[in-house]
Amino acid sequence: MEFNIFSAMLIGPRAEQQDCLFDGTDIFQKDLLLRKFAKKTDRLLISVCDGMGGHEAGERASRFVCEQLRRRHQAETLTAGNIRDVFAEIQVLSFKHLSANCGTTVAGIMIENSMVTAFNAGDSRVYKITQDTIIPMSHDHSLVQELIDKDLMTGDRAFRHPLKNYIEFGIGPIFKNIQDERQLFLSQEELAGETCFLICSDGMTDVLLDKEIHELLMPNPINNGSRLFNTVRNIGPNDNVSFVIVEIV
Repeated sequence: MEFNIFSAMLIGPRAEQQDCLFDGTDIFQKDLLLRKFAKKTDRLLISVCDGMGGHEAGERASRFVCEQLRRRHQAETLTAGNIRDVFAEIQVLSFKHLSANCGTTVAGIMIENSMVTAFNAGDSRVYKITQDTIIPMSHDHSLVQELIDKDLMTGDRAFRHPLKNYIEFGIGPIFKNIQDERQLFLSQEELAGETCFLICSDGMTDVLLDKEIHELLMPNPINNGSRLFNTVRNIGPNDNVSFVIVEIV
């Protein structure tokens, strides 16, 4: 399979970059990143993590998860069939290698055997992008999402809710006491022709509605990745911003 990939990071108003991304080739954790390349492979893994826990702790948590995923993907020990087990292993390892007050969200896609598996923990997201619409493939683990699921709040109100960044699940020691109550969200579908996906941290979805993201990316998401990045930067995000656009050609 052939892929076009656009990845971007912006530190925003934060003193440190607590996001980390793996774009299928390299891991990045930079103040500023704009990168576009083509890749040919039978197996692709993309992940975006948003660390939490203050200076250094959040940085370490997000990078730890990206590094663990890359290592397992390169060793071909990560598959669509065992992804929940792999994340359970990473969670246990995080107790040994990370400080008790930190954790990270994670969102990503794994493509193999003409199937795409989207996964997430926390409020980093995965979207499928078509010419007509933007389709969520992830599901937030958050207080506001729980209210939406119970029909107590609409999407428009959720976008402006003061507690929309209250996360109920992720990876890392900070989530140790609830690891048996929640699980990684997974969705899977068969690939059909040219397809495009967006993986992003909440720094983007805090300032842009889904329909606004779609409008900025159309009609060519890879070529318009810079337009999306510049729009977020000009708005002035409240957080670190990271995203990866993946186009299957």
